[in-house]
Amino acid sequence: MWKNQYRLIWIADEGTRRIEVRLPLWSWVAALITFLLILWAIFAYTPLRYTVPGYPTRSFRQKYNQLVQRLQAIEQKLAQQTATIEELRTLNAVMRANPQPPTLPLIPTLQSGQYMLPAEGQISRRFQPSRDHWGLDITCNAGDPVLAIAEGVVIFSEYSYESGYVIGIQHPNGLVSLYKHNSRLMRRVGEKVRGGDVIALAGGLGAYSTAPHLHIETWLGSFPVDPLKLLAYE
Repeated sequence: MWKNQYRLIWIADEGTRRIEVRLPLWSWVAALITFLLILWAIFAYTPLRYTVPGYPTRSFRQKYNQLVQRLQAIEQKLAQQTATIEELRTLNAVMRANPQPPTLPLIPTLQSGQYMLPAEGQISRRFQPSRDHWGLDITCNAGDPVLAIAEGVVIFSEYSYESGYVIGIQHPNGLVSLYKHNSRLMRRVGEKVRGGDVIALAGGLGAYSTAPHLHIETWLGSFPVDPLKLLAYE
C-alpha cells in the first residue's frame, strides 16, 4: 500500500491546463506532516501567533509577569512580618514567664554609648522601621564572636528558619537585645551574662540572610529602639 502510486490532478480553466503529480503514499504522508510542521512553526514563532483567539499578547504577558513579581514580593514581605510577629510572641511569652524583679525600674534611662558593640565590623544596613527592618546589620566573618552589649539574663536561645540561631538577653533596665543569623549559640536560657561575654558565633544562617553578618535588635517592651543610638559605635 505504501509503495502504490497516487495521483494529484489539478484541472484549471475548463480543462485547458492540467497538472498531475504521482507519488507513493508515504511521500504524501511525509509532505502533509512537513506542511503541518511548517504551519505550526509559522504560528508559533512569528507575530501571526497573536492572531490565534485566546493567545496572550506581548503586553498581556509583560503585565502578567509584573503582577507575578509583585505578588512574590508581597508574599516575601508578609512572610518576614509573620516571622517577626512569631518571634515577638515567643519572646513575650518568655518575658511573661520570667517577670522582672519589682525593684527594677519599669522605664529605664537609655543613654547613647552606654552599651558595647556586639561585633567588630561595618554597618551594612541601619534601623529602618518603615521597611520592616527593626535592627542594625553589622558585617562580620562566619565564626566571629558575638558579644553581649551589657549584663543581663538569656531569655531566648533557639534556632529560627528565618533568622538562623537567635539569642535574646533581658537587661536589668528592661531593655531586651536580640542577636540573629548566628551559626552557633554559646549560652542557654536562664544564664546570666556580663557585657562583653561571648554569647554566640556569627554566621549567615536563616532564610533572610544572604551573607555572614550580625543583625541586632533592641526592644523596650513592644517598642523597637534604634541600636545605633545605644551602642558605643564610632
